[in-house]
Amino acid sequence: MPSEDDNPGDTPQIGLIHKGISAKFAALETGITACGRLIGTNAMRGKRCAGLRLLLLPAALLGAGAVAAKDAPLQAVAPDLPTTIIVLDASKSMNSKIGGASKFTSVRSELGNAIGTYGDRLSFGLVTFGHRKASNCADSETLAKPGELTGETQGKLLGGIKPKGQAPIAAALSDAAKAAPPQSTRLDIVLIADSADSCNADICATAATLKQKSQALRIHVMGFSDKKDDVKALTCVASATGGTFVAATNVDELKQGLAAVLDAAATPPAPPAPPAPPAQAVTAKDGDAATAKKASAETVAPQQSAMQKQAPPASAPHAAAGETAIQKSAPAQAQAAPPPGSAPQVKLVQSVPVGPPPLTQQVQLPVPVTFRAMVTEAGPKLQSGLTWRVYTSKASPEGGYKLVSTHHEANPTAALLPGEYLVNAAYGLSSLTKKIKVESGRSLEETFVLNTGWLKLTAVLPNGEPLPDGSVRFDILSDEEDQFGNRHTILGNAKPGAVIRLNAGAYHIESLYGDANAKVKADVTVEPGKLTEATVKQTGAKTTFKLVQTLGGEALADTKWKIFTSAGDVVKENAGALPTHILAAGSYAVIAEHGGLNYTRKFSIEGVEAKQIEVVVDDGPTSPDDLKALTDPPEPAPPPSGGTLAGDGEPSSSGSPALGFDGFSATRPADPNMPLINPGALLRPAR
Repeated sequence: MPSEDDNPGDTPQIGLIHKGISAKFAALETGITACGRLIGTNAMRGKRCAGLRLLLLPAALLGAGAVAAKDAPLQAVAPDLPTTIIVLDASKSMNSKIGGASKFTSVRSELGNAIGTYGDRLSFGLVTFGHRKASNCADSETLAKPGELTGETQGKLLGGIKPKGQAPIAAALSDAAKAAPPQSTRLDIVLIADSADSCNADICATAATLKQKSQALRIHVMGFSDKKDDVKALTCVASATGGTFVAATNVDELKQGLAAVLDAAATPPAPPAPPAPPAQAVTAKDGDAATAKKASAETVAPQQSAMQKQAPPASAPHAAAGETAIQKSAPAQAQAAPPPGSAPQVKLVQSVPVGPPPLTQQVQLPVPVTFRAMVTEAGPKLQSGLTWRVYTSKASPEGGYKLVSTHHEANPTAALLPGEYLVNAAYGLSSLTKKIKVESGRSLEETFVLNTGWLKLTAVLPNGEPLPDGSVRFDILSDEEDQFGNRHTILGNAKPGAVIRLNAGAYHIESLYGDANAKVKADVTVEPGKLTEATVKQTGAKTTFKLVQTLGGEALADTKWKIFTSAGDVVKENAGALPTHILAAGSYAVIAEHGGLNYTRKFSIEGVEAKQIEVVVDDGPTSPDDLKALTDPPEPAPPPSGGTLAGDGEPSSSGSPALGFDGFSATRPADPNMPLINPGALLRPAR
C-alpha cells in the first residue's frame, strides 16, 4: 500500500469529489471515512489514504449514504452570493435637482433602500467617481469590496460622498471589473449615472473590451436625468455586455428602475447551448488490452460527471423530460466476456439531456412609454400645465385604482412593466383617460387629444357698470341633470375674469351676486381650441337692515335677523346692528328679534338701487299669529285664466298704472316667486 504522501495526484482528485458531492448530494446526512479522513464538504484535515478513497469513489457518487460511516454529518456549503458592484456617479452634474431634490440625494436614498432589500440575494461592492477633485479624469475610487456594502454599512459609505467633479465613467468601470474576486463565476456591474463620460473616453469600446476579458461580465445601466438625451450614450454599455438599460426622469421611475436592474443582476445569465453528443459510445475491442488501457487513460469530458465513469446498468429506452439519459453500450456480441488474460473492458459514456431544460423565471423589465397631449387633432401640442397620472387597469378590492406614478412634464416618459394601465391627462379642468397596453421589449408613444376650450366669465350691472371685486362668483355645472334635477359641479367659486380650461361642450353657469339670493343662471357652449367669453348681466340691490326705537333712530345691537320671501322661504339669517345683503328683486318680510320680542316689516326690492330697511320698536311686537302668517303663508291662489304675469309691462284691466320692466310699481310690488321677464342675461361678444 502506498504511503500517505506518495500520491501527488491526491489533492486535485479530492477537489473533483468535493465539487461532485456539493452539486449532486447536498442533502446527504452521513459522510464517508477512509483511513481516518472524512470525504466530503466537512472532511477533516487528518490522514489521507488515496488508494482506498479511489475504491470508495464509485460508491460515494452512486449513493454513499447507504454504506457510509456515521462518524459525522455531511453539510453542503452555502453558495456565495453573486457579485454585484455599484458604480455611482458623483460628478458635479448630480447636484442638479429633479422634483425638489438633487439627483444625487434621490439616488443615495433609493439606492440605500434597494441595498437593504437585495442584501440577501447579492454581494454588493461600491465604486464611485467624480467625488474628490473638481477636475480630474482619474477620480475613481473603490470604496467597498464585494460584500462590504450592506444595509448596515450603506449609510456611512454613501453618506460621505459629495458630488463635485468630472465623470470618468470608463475608468470607473475598469476599476469595478478589477474589484471582483478572481474566482467569481458571475460578475454584474450596475452603473448609475446622469450623463455620458466627460473625459473623452470611449465607454462603448471599454465595455466591449471588459466583456472580452470576462464573458461572465454584465453591465447594467440606470440612467437618471430629466433630459432623456443625456443618458442615450450609455445604452451601448449595456448592449455590449448583455446587461439591462433603464432610463428614469423622476424619483418614482428611479425606484422602479433600480428594482429592475437589481432583479436582472440577481437572475443568472442564460446557459450556453450544450454540445452535440457523439455518434456512438466508445467501446474497447474484445481481447484488445492495449486499446482498453488507452481508453481507461482518457479524461472524462467536461460535460460528463464523475459518476458516469462507473458503468451503470442499461438505461430505459425513454427517459422523462429533464432527466439525463446514458448512451446505450455496444450490442450483445461486443459484450462477450474477454478471453483469459486480457484487460477488462472499459466503457465511456456521454451525458445527453432529454427533453427541454427546466424553465427559468423570466424577469420583466420596464418599458419606456412616452406621452404627449394635443389641444385638438390639428394641434397645437401642449407644452406646459399638464398633469399625467398612471393607474393600474383593475380596481383594488378596497375600491378605486392604485396610482402607479404621477408626472408633471409636458412630454414625460414613464418606465412601466408590461401590462395594462389607465392613463389620465389633465390640463386644468380638461382631461382625458385612456387604457394602454404595454408589451415587453416594445417602446410606446401615446398621444392624447384633449379637445380643450377656454372660458372667461365676467359680470356687470344692468347699466353695464362692472361689479366690485369679490362681490360675485360663478359655479360651473354640468349641462345634464340627474333624475332629481341636480347637476354635477365642475368648478365652484370661480373668479370673474379668470380663463378656465374645460373640455369642449355645453355647461350651465350660475352667477351669485353677494351672499343671499341674487343669482343668475345661463347656459354656455365651449368650443375646442377657442376662447369663449361670456358676460352675465347681474341684478340685485344692496339692502341694509336696522332695528330702531323710533324711525330714523340709532340701530340697536344684539339683534337677530331673519329674511323671508313672500312664500315663507328663508333667504338669510344674521345677527348684528346693521347687517347688509344683496337681494334679488321681489317681495320680502323681515323679523328682528331683540330682548325676547319679535318685530317685523314687509318690504320689496326693485331694480339695483341700494336700500335701507328700518324696523321700529315703537310699532310694537308682532303677535304669534302674524309671525306664523309670515313664516308659513297659505298657498297663493292660481292666477285667473288670461291673467297678467308680474313683469309683463301691460296695464291692468282696472286702469292701475302699468308695471315696470322688472314687474314692480309703487302700489303693487311683485311676488318673487312669479316668473320675471329678465332674471338675468348672458351676453357674448360678437366674433
